[in-house]
Amino acid sequence: MRRVSAFATTGAVGAFVALAAGTLTPTSAVAATSVTTIRAAASSSLYASGPYRSDTSEAAKQATALATSDPSGAAAAQTIAKYPVAIWLGDWTQGATLTRTIDQAIAGAERTGRTAVFVTYAIPQRDCGGYSAGGFDEATYDAWVDQIVARVAGHRAAVIVEPDSLAMLSNTACSDTLDAQRYRILAREVAAFTAAGVPAYLDAGNSNWVPPAVMASRLNSAGVQRARGFFTNVANYYPTAQEQAYAEKVSAATGGSHYVIDTSRNGQGWRGTWCNGPGSGLGTTPRVVSDGSGLDALLWVKTPGASDGTCNGGPAAGKWWSAFAKSLVANARLGTPVATAAPARTAPSVAPTAHRDRVTSSAKRRVTVSGWTFDRDDLTKPVTVRVTVGGKVVGTATANTSRPDVDRVHRVGRNHGFQATVAVSSGKRSVCLTAVGIGRGGDTSMGCTTVTVR
Repeated sequence: MRRVSAFATTGAVGAFVALAAGTLTPTSAVAATSVTTIRAAASSSLYASGPYRSDTSEAAKQATALATSDPSGAAAAQTIAKYPVAIWLGDWTQGATLTRTIDQAIAGAERTGRTAVFVTYAIPQRDCGGYSAGGFDEATYDAWVDQIVARVAGHRAAVIVEPDSLAMLSNTACSDTLDAQRYRILAREVAAFTAAGVPAYLDAGNSNWVPPAVMASRLNSAGVQRARGFFTNVANYYPTAQEQAYAEKVSAATGGSHYVIDTSRNGQGWRGTWCNGPGSGLGTTPRVVSDGSGLDALLWVKTPGASDGTCNGGPAAGKWWSAFAKSLVANARLGTPVATAAPARTAPSVAPTAHRDRVTSSAKRRVTVSGWTFDRDDLTKPVTVRVTVGGKVVGTATANTSRPDVDRVHRVGRNHGFQATVAVSSGKRSVCLTAVGIGRGGDTSMGCTTVTVR
């Protein structure tokens, strides 16, 4: 495979919101999205206003990097950067980098009312020793997938699961013993995404690789019945109509599974080779499809402009190849333009979400308060908590300490906890806490509690 540089249902989102502000113990409802819900949802409900386009995509970065040294290459990269491209996650994306990559895409998608599309690409024995050889061992891979699931759960996203992982089982370079492991890993992965409310698509190769009946058998063994469906044509060039005819046969043999088609480089059709096909062009721009078939969307999964590997003059797999990018743009067949999307709706100002944990007299004439709060009007700014006694402000606290438990439930980042000690005269006192709103949504009272101050 040629290496390149997520859609929560309303029910899943609602499950997260339903976790009461006063408790951070997730219930089983959070991960109770049913297979039926995922497989029956309309494509328009999954993709909302369409796939998410990142301002920091590989093409956008190259447009800036090449501006002086290669103006025509920069212009081609800028053209590609106008359109949504899937975000690839692999063994080069781990730990904090993985979390940051996912969170930034999810946040950008939610700001624009769109859907982040991710690709997992780190399965054991990836590419069976080809140009994109690599991947984790099984235990590491499972843990890596769990981290991804935890970040996308409850958010609008979709996942393209391991391109080539099933179609390549036909390749003699892949060991016969690999099949059982692949099926086990992939079935676990798609079931986890489904339980988290995120549609996942398994690999179905393309129309000129594996016969539909054989491909359907592999998909069934890999758990497609617990996924949204499958994808075709990733990093390849076959015409969309040919791919859809093939995919409909596979869909019929897998219980009506839905599918997506990669059109990133199929504007000129098959180019005689899968690897850096000469004369290839950009295909139909990414869009949601509702045509009564199993097709959910046309996506740009492969990053246009990224090399497939050291073939036909290309650099290493995943490296940007400016000459190829220019050819893709010159030979583009982008399809009927998509109507300009309406400007993103400005979210109404809201009051902070807040919870009081404790109010105690920690020392003589001192009261310590703690809890957490955030304001969705601007999650980057810490909320100020006002402490009042008898209607008089006696101090403030800043909600900027780490609370990973809050992040796990509300997906707002870790630093929203607060704790402060303020001076209060001795005696029985009513101590009240208020989260001061950042936007125009007003403040949030956390209530009052009576404390005997020493």
